[in-house]
Amino acid sequence: MNREGVPGKSPEEMYIQQKVRVLLMLRKMGSNLTASEEEFLRTYAGVVSSQLSQLPQHSIDQVNKHKPWIESTYHGIVTENDNTVLLDPPLIALDKDAPLRFAGEICGFKIHGLNVPFEAVVVDKSTGEGIIRSKEKLDCELQKDYTFTIQAYDCGKGPDGANAKKSHKATVHIQVNDVNEYAPVFKEKSYKATVVEGKRYDNILRVEAVDADCSPQFSQICSYDIVTPDVPFAIDKDGYIKNTEKLSYGKEHQYKLTVTAYDCGKKRAAEDVLVKISVKPTCKPGWQGWSKRIEYEPGTGSLALFPGMHLETCDEPITSVEATVELETNHIGKGCDRDTYSEKSIHRLCGAGSGTAELLPPPSSAANWTLGLPTDNGHDSDQVFEFNGTQAVRVPEGVVTLSPREPFSISVWMRHGSGTRDKETILCNSDKTDMNRHHYALYVHNCRLVFLFRQDPSEGKSYKPAEFHWKLNQVCDKEWHHYVVSVEFPTVTLYVDGVSYDPFPVTEDYPLHPSRIETQLVVGACWQDYTGNENDTDTVPEASAGQFTTEECIVIPGIFHHLESLKQA
Repeated sequence: MNREGVPGKSPEEMYIQQKVRVLLMLRKMGSNLTASEEEFLRTYAGVVSSQLSQLPQHSIDQVNKHKPWIESTYHGIVTENDNTVLLDPPLIALDKDAPLRFAGEICGFKIHGLNVPFEAVVVDKSTGEGIIRSKEKLDCELQKDYTFTIQAYDCGKGPDGANAKKSHKATVHIQVNDVNEYAPVFKEKSYKATVVEGKRYDNILRVEAVDADCSPQFSQICSYDIVTPDVPFAIDKDGYIKNTEKLSYGKEHQYKLTVTAYDCGKKRAAEDVLVKISVKPTCKPGWQGWSKRIEYEPGTGSLALFPGMHLETCDEPITSVEATVELETNHIGKGCDRDTYSEKSIHRLCGAGSGTAELLPPPSSAANWTLGLPTDNGHDSDQVFEFNGTQAVRVPEGVVTLSPREPFSISVWMRHGSGTRDKETILCNSDKTDMNRHHYALYVHNCRLVFLFRQDPSEGKSYKPAEFHWKLNQVCDKEWHHYVVSVEFPTVTLYVDGVSYDPFPVTEDYPLHPSRIETQLVVGACWQDYTGNENDTDTVPEASAGQFTTEECIVIPGIFHHLESLKQA
């Protein structure tokens, strides 16, 4: 292998040549060589003869003409509990000024880098041998490898090191080898599981341990072992426990196992872990043969609630029996379904405006757009409709005839569960094609009820109130509530179960741009036109997220004063 600055010579050859030249120069200057040094000259007699012809015939001039030379890259390995770095190739600096004293000797190595925990030391000045060692205790778990540069410098022209020359900078890569100093530790203090008697399980539960060592050999868990003897369980190398035979509740109600773990360096866990496996009998005492839901149609007479119900005792003695039955009707419109009139009848009897539009009427030949919605029958043709984020209905044109410029109200009975981060649309009036702008909408967002109302271009190009927010517990309490949004712009008031609430906050926006695009009213989503998009030819509603259930949704001309105004019949 050729070396930079020394063509055709290997490091070994250059080392021998340099050492022979140094010894011959020392002999010429009158120094006494040791027996080992004389033996070295005899071993390499051929090199000696070639070097003798090259020795200067005059006194040696202390002139430092050449820079030291080192390899361009070194790779090293050091173990966590050691400080000596094993380098490949070895750290040797060569200087063409050898065997001159000072100028041909290597006085030191300098390491360049930020916070490098290593130092380089010269072992032999004449041969340029050196070593790299750590200055502090290394920790593989904190840092696995280091990279820095190193530079050799000779001894200059004299003892004071004046005019010393430096070699080029070489790159050193050092890897810190791991020592198996950490034992496995289980993630949980204890584990427990329950099984049914008489079954064989391939996986009852899994225990898991981790190891803080940095290397794959010592940080990985190679095996688990059940320490408790004579138990009908086995554990595999991944920590999954299974039973090796069918278990019997009569034989043992609960098994307590001690489990340990080993890393791939055979180090055992610092602490074993306790595993409790309970056995359940196949017979479960309790009431059986009854249903949580009962369907009853008013006027059909008495109905036996639990005709096939019986108490399973599993052959255990019974001293007393106490049972409590509770009936809930939360799935029906507004709880207890005992009102005399339907919502439509109440509107008619209480004198609601003639322009009142019912957006979710019971399906009929005249109004069939709610036909596909999931329903829960109420009284007098009232129905409860469910929206789960995938259903929506498009309200036909002509159903709502009022102008948003005039005062109006939106009334809805609704039950809604926990909120989501997505908007959950109750109703939305948006562009039928092209621009997809929302003109007005009522939706739920993060348990807030929000009413969007954008002004027409005729209102002028100035900011107007556009979004009205109400943060209410009722929106997400999974109970039925009556909501009325009364709009007399710029005032918007919300009534919940007859109690009024002012909006906060209210955000403003510019009026919509002028256009002649027709609008589409949808319940349960916002209409989105996908015509013109790649691979799309239809116009479809964009479904809302989340779920809510509603019994009615109507738009009423005029402002809403109080809930009881619709109930005075």
